[in-house]
Amino acid sequence: MEEDKMRKPILIIGLFVAIATIALVYATQTPATSTVQPPGTKFITVPVTGSNSEGNVRFDWKLANSYLMLNSAGDAYLDLRITGKNLPGNGNRKPMNLVLVIDRSGSMADENKLEQVKEAAVAMLNQMNASDRLGIVIYDDYVQTVLAPSPVENKSRVRDIIYGLSSGGSTNLCGGLQQGFEEVKKHFLKDSVNRVVLLSDGLANVGITDPEQIAAVARQIRERSVSVSAMGVGIDYNETLMANIADHSGGNYYYISKDVNMADIFRREWNLMQNVIANKATARFDLGSGVEVIDVAGFKWSLSGRKLQIEVPDIYSGETKRIMVHLRAPANEKSKIELARGEFTYTEINGKEPETFSRIFSPTIEVVGDRAVVASNVDQEVSAKVASVEASKQMDEAYQRWEAGDQAGAYELANTANEKLKALGYTQNQSQVFRYDSFVSGMSKPEAQAPQVKKDMLKRQKEAERKAQQSVAQ
Repeated sequence: MEEDKMRKPILIIGLFVAIATIALVYATQTPATSTVQPPGTKFITVPVTGSNSEGNVRFDWKLANSYLMLNSAGDAYLDLRITGKNLPGNGNRKPMNLVLVIDRSGSMADENKLEQVKEAAVAMLNQMNASDRLGIVIYDDYVQTVLAPSPVENKSRVRDIIYGLSSGGSTNLCGGLQQGFEEVKKHFLKDSVNRVVLLSDGLANVGITDPEQIAAVARQIRERSVSVSAMGVGIDYNETLMANIADHSGGNYYYISKDVNMADIFRREWNLMQNVIANKATARFDLGSGVEVIDVAGFKWSLSGRKLQIEVPDIYSGETKRIMVHLRAPANEKSKIELARGEFTYTEINGKEPETFSRIFSPTIEVVGDRAVVASNVDQEVSAKVASVEASKQMDEAYQRWEAGDQAGAYELANTANEKLKALGYTQNQSQVFRYDSFVSGMSKPEAQAPQVKKDMLKRQKEAERKAQQSVAQ
């Protein structure tokens, strides 16, 4: 009897020890990698495939919701983030292989635009040294290389060439772009930043003028690891064309209004060029069975059969690009659905030798019949971005209506989009709401109906819209 009493505590203690041991074993095991996003969570970081180095670019993804409601429309939102790591400056930078392509058409004489371009070009020249190459191409009806790309050793001579530029005739924009690329290509170096900076104040009206053909030229330039930054000067240029050139080639786009210091824009571009760490970045998707692409916000994309491709501009140190992919999946039965098999590739150029990296990912979503499960797994951060994108689309329609002369319709649409975004109350979208408030208020003022004021307002809004949809909320 005494022996049984003593045995009971020992058995109980032994049982607790066994349970604790099992718990410890399971707690210390590494969980299996899953492509299903855990509910309510951080972005999923994708490791590099087939390399010992993680590189200097981070790639993350997250869904607005890991679950779809049975028999719903099946809308799924995939948020991709591409971040260039902050790299410490060591006083050294990559050499520049830069060609300025300058519009010298007759309209550049108006509002002192060509003189401002000259001053801005000299400001950029002053940042360069003998390890850099600079070339200058000018264009009107004709295209001419006035400075063949050469080491920046005699700055005085280059200044004389810049200050000697004068205005001429029409606008052979594509011819200037092609010649600028040819000049960069002559001295292409894989350990340099190879870039064309294209300036224009008007419409392409000589040579190749079709926007699709010009976009194709920009894509070909990107394939050769050269990017084009496009700068629109004044209010009469085609902002869609200039932005497309930048997007298709991997460069940057700027609207330079008359009250903006052009030299500041050139300095901003110079600083970015010093910090470029990767180019030729592309996200490719093999879409899952029954999955459709509805839209990709802010970036150039194409669909060929079941393959989606997204072109990503140059990646800079300390910068994050954000891509919102709107997909639609079949939701007519309970199941787990692989939305796509994706691969993100890019070439890092900040080392001694360019190195191409690849990251593989497979986002999966689950169709369920429980509304509570769906409601409890909404990701607020991604949902805020979805709301931002939807408001941006409605505002774009408002811009088009105003451009077409429908002020009342444009105002109603813009105000509705803004009020809806405001009512959702996402703190991430506050700067967007503030910008829309200012635009809606401004477009109703009598002075906003003046053609020049109207064009300026629209160009500012479109540039801001583009930047907002390509980056994280500030």
